[in-house]
Amino acid sequence: MLYPRGAQLIDKPIWITIPAGPFCMGSDPRDAAPPFANERPQQQLALAAFRISRVPITNQQYQRFVLATRHPAPGHWLDGQPTAGTEQFPVTYISWNDAQAFCAWAGVRLPSEAEWEKAARSEDGRWWPWGDALPDGTRCHFNGQAQGVAPASQSVLPVGTFPLGASAYGVLDLAGNVWEWTNSLFRRYPYRPDDGRESLSAPGTRVVRGGSYNHDLRQIRCAARDEMVAGARDVYIGFRVAATDAQSETQSDLRLDWVTIPAGSFLLGSGPPSARSAVLPSELPQHTLEVAEFRLAQTPVTNREYAAFVQATGHPAPAHWFADALPPSLAQHPVTHVDWYDAQAFCRWAGVRLPTEAEWEKAARGPLSKTGGAAIYPWGNAPPDRTRLNYRRTGKRTSTTPVDHYPRGATPYGVLDMAGNVWEWVSSAYAPYPYTAADGRENAQTNVQRVLRGGSFASPSADFVRCAMRSLSYPTRRREHIGFRVAQ
Repeated sequence: MLYPRGAQLIDKPIWITIPAGPFCMGSDPRDAAPPFANERPQQQLALAAFRISRVPITNQQYQRFVLATRHPAPGHWLDGQPTAGTEQFPVTYISWNDAQAFCAWAGVRLPSEAEWEKAARSEDGRWWPWGDALPDGTRCHFNGQAQGVAPASQSVLPVGTFPLGASAYGVLDLAGNVWEWTNSLFRRYPYRPDDGRESLSAPGTRVVRGGSYNHDLRQIRCAARDEMVAGARDVYIGFRVAATDAQSETQSDLRLDWVTIPAGSFLLGSGPPSARSAVLPSELPQHTLEVAEFRLAQTPVTNREYAAFVQATGHPAPAHWFADALPPSLAQHPVTHVDWYDAQAFCRWAGVRLPTEAEWEKAARGPLSKTGGAAIYPWGNAPPDRTRLNYRRTGKRTSTTPVDHYPRGATPYGVLDMAGNVWEWVSSAYAPYPYTAADGRENAQTNVQRVLRGGSFASPSADFVRCAMRSLSYPTRRREHIGFRVAQ
């Protein structure tokens, strides 16, 4: 499944498939529950199949993201952790930007408001997710009332508390408890997905759906919509996630060899220059960094693996493929001529993500040594040679070699090809050290220079293949010596 693989969640969500087809979006003025003006005109809208999480994202799930990325924790958590006993409550005090950062990490996305509404009301145009019967405390948490909860209770409740409130598809918690961010900009109806309202970068308020525990029956209808600025956070704002059904189905055919990188500290960057190694200003200051456990692909993504993505999605093939077809002789070579956006598109399809540059460097150099030092190269401090890596190649026949061609170049964790062959895109924007994930460098929405790691076959000296070496380029760059690997 897409989401659990991409995010390593403790509590794996249940996906609900929403079938392709039309549904009735918006409200008719003649409805018994009077609509708001922003719900008109009502329209028939056809959507492709997609998947949506059965319940909103929980504190427990969001905590994994915070630990893995150092993204700021919600403001009401204590010492960066949710209060004991609230692990299965929907995460709140989440802005639209926070939700998008979670999605970029987890390899998922926010639903559009059209997808959200179809998941809630199905094809029959019902007023509330369970049908047309009036809401009560057995079906949802609204107006501060829920069965078994004191009247005027002003607090969220655990996800999945109201199975009687399920939609026709079996999706829960679509009415009350917490407002849910959608991807969509707030614009007038009729809804058109191609009019710019689904742009991730366009300015404007974003649509929230579902109402919350302190809203009345009119505001928790399937068609009710409200707007908030993307930076808004509140005790009753959360989110759930979605995935394109074709992506979720196709990615299961992809088989990658994973290496688990344990949680712990390591040295990021370089110390003072020495006779054995050059040091660039971008690698300073060296500092100790704690990284949560993650998994990294043992080798870069190959042409064969990338071809499955191209075939499944119609994404443009790398420019050097002949007639958009995979060159058979290069099937096990790392894919190249891919920019950062291509790599991100692959990740969304495969339910994975790019590693941060901190994760990449930890996987390359290993944990702190007993003396507190750090290896210069993935295999240690011995000088590079061509039994360990593909580098210092020149001339017209210069090329990549197959992945895992150099087992003697393995890192202490068993990761291969982290020096030479191809530079590897990471998720991180280039910013000076010390590394802090919360300073915006892991924001996937910014069009800034991104970090490349590892050196390539064309790297002219050992300095370029050191674990600490950082290169950078604008995310649209595509070259024969640039590829990527993926993480979970």
